[in-house]
Amino acid sequence: MYKRRTSALFAVALFIISASSVLAVSRNVKLRIKGMTCGGCATSVEKALKATDGVEQVRVSYDRGIAIVKYDDQKVTVEQLQEVIKNTGFSCDLPSSNSSATKK
Repeated sequence: MYKRRTSALFAVALFIISASSVLAVSRNVKLRIKGMTCGGCATSVEKALKATDGVEQVRVSYDRGIAIVKYDDQKVTVEQLQEVIKNTGFSCDLPSSNSSATKK
Protein backbone atom coordinates (compact mmCIF):
# COMPACT_ATOMS: atom_id res chain seq x y z
CA MET A 1 0.00 0.00 0.00
CA TYR A 2 2.75 2.47 1.00
CA LYS A 3 4.76 1.64 -2.13
CA ARG A 4 1.72 2.24 -4.38
CA ARG A 5 0.96 5.60 -2.74
CA THR A 6 4.60 6.70 -3.05
CA SER A 7 4.63 5.74 -6.73
CA ALA A 8 1.41 7.65 -7.34
CA LEU A 9 2.74 10.77 -5.58
CA PHE A 10 5.97 10.55 -7.54
CA ALA A 11 4.01 10.32 -10.81
CA VAL A 12 1.89 13.36 -9.89
CA ALA A 13 4.98 15.37 -8.93
CA LEU A 14 6.71 14.44 -12.18
CA PHE A 15 3.64 15.47 -14.16
CA ILE A 16 3.47 18.85 -12.41
CA ILE A 17 7.15 19.53 -13.05
CA SER A 18 6.92 18.59 -16.72
CA ALA A 19 3.69 20.55 -17.20
CA SER A 20 5.20 23.72 -15.77
CA SER A 21 8.20 23.48 -18.09
CA VAL A 22 5.87 23.06 -21.07
CA LEU A 23 4.09 26.30 -20.15
CA ALA A 24 7.32 28.30 -20.22
CA VAL A 25 7.86 30.02 -23.54
CA SER A 26 11.00 31.64 -24.89
CA ARG A 27 10.20 35.05 -26.29
CA ASN A 28 12.16 37.72 -28.10
CA VAL A 29 11.78 41.40 -27.47
CA LYS A 30 13.48 44.37 -29.09
CA LEU A 31 14.08 47.28 -26.71
CA ARG A 32 15.10 50.78 -27.78
CA ILE A 33 17.84 52.17 -25.54
CA LYS A 34 18.55 55.88 -25.30
CA GLY A 35 21.65 57.46 -23.85
CA MET A 36 24.37 55.04 -24.95
CA THR A 37 27.42 56.98 -26.11
CA CYS A 38 29.91 54.20 -26.87
CA GLY A 39 30.47 50.47 -27.21
CA GLY A 40 31.26 50.30 -23.51
CA CYS A 41 27.70 51.42 -22.76
CA ALA A 42 26.37 48.58 -24.88
CA THR A 43 28.65 46.15 -23.06
CA SER A 44 27.38 47.36 -19.67
CA VAL A 45 23.76 46.89 -20.72
CA GLU A 46 24.51 43.47 -22.19
CA LYS A 47 26.26 42.28 -19.02
CA ALA A 48 23.40 43.49 -16.82
CA LEU A 49 20.80 41.74 -18.98
CA LYS A 50 22.81 38.50 -19.17
CA ALA A 51 23.02 38.47 -15.36
CA THR A 52 19.21 38.58 -15.13
CA ASP A 53 17.49 35.30 -14.26
CA GLY A 54 15.43 34.12 -17.23
CA VAL A 55 17.49 35.86 -19.92
CA GLU A 56 18.72 33.32 -22.47
CA GLN A 57 20.45 35.47 -25.11
CA VAL A 58 21.22 39.17 -25.54
CA ARG A 59 22.49 41.31 -28.39
CA VAL A 60 22.99 45.02 -27.75
CA SER A 61 23.89 47.39 -30.58
CA TYR A 62 25.29 50.80 -29.70
CA ASP A 63 25.06 51.90 -33.35
CA ARG A 64 21.36 51.04 -33.63
CA GLY A 65 20.48 51.84 -30.02
CA ILE A 66 18.67 48.56 -29.45
CA ALA A 67 18.82 45.40 -27.39
CA ILE A 68 17.34 42.15 -28.65
CA VAL A 69 16.65 39.83 -25.75
CA LYS A 70 15.54 36.20 -25.77
CA TYR A 71 14.00 35.38 -22.41
CA ASP A 72 11.89 32.85 -20.52
CA ASP A 73 8.51 34.46 -19.92
CA GLN A 74 7.98 32.39 -16.76
CA LYS A 75 11.08 33.86 -15.10
CA VAL A 76 11.22 37.48 -16.25
CA THR A 77 8.91 40.09 -17.81
CA VAL A 78 9.60 42.79 -20.38
CA GLU A 79 9.00 45.38 -17.66
CA GLN A 80 11.71 43.76 -15.52
CA LEU A 81 14.11 43.81 -18.48
CA GLN A 82 13.39 47.50 -18.98
CA GLU A 83 14.06 48.12 -15.28
CA VAL A 84 17.45 46.35 -15.55
CA ILE A 85 18.38 48.66 -18.42
CA LYS A 86 17.19 51.73 -16.51
CA ASN A 87 19.29 50.65 -13.53
CA THR A 88 22.39 50.77 -15.75
CA GLY A 89 21.69 54.47 -16.35
CA PHE A 90 19.88 54.44 -19.70
CA SER A 91 16.29 55.01 -20.72
CA CYS A 92 14.46 52.23 -22.46
CA ASP A 93 11.19 51.65 -24.28
CA LEU A 94 9.58 49.33 -26.78
CA PRO A 95 9.72 50.35 -30.43
CA SER A 96 6.21 51.04 -31.77
CA SER A 97 6.42 48.01 -34.08
CA ASN A 98 7.05 45.78 -31.06
CA SER A 99 3.66 45.96 -29.36
CA SER A 100 4.08 42.47 -27.92
CA ALA A 101 6.99 40.10 -27.54
CA THR A 102 7.20 37.31 -30.10
CA LYS A 103 7.20 33.61 -29.26
CA LYS A 104 10.19 31.54 -30.33
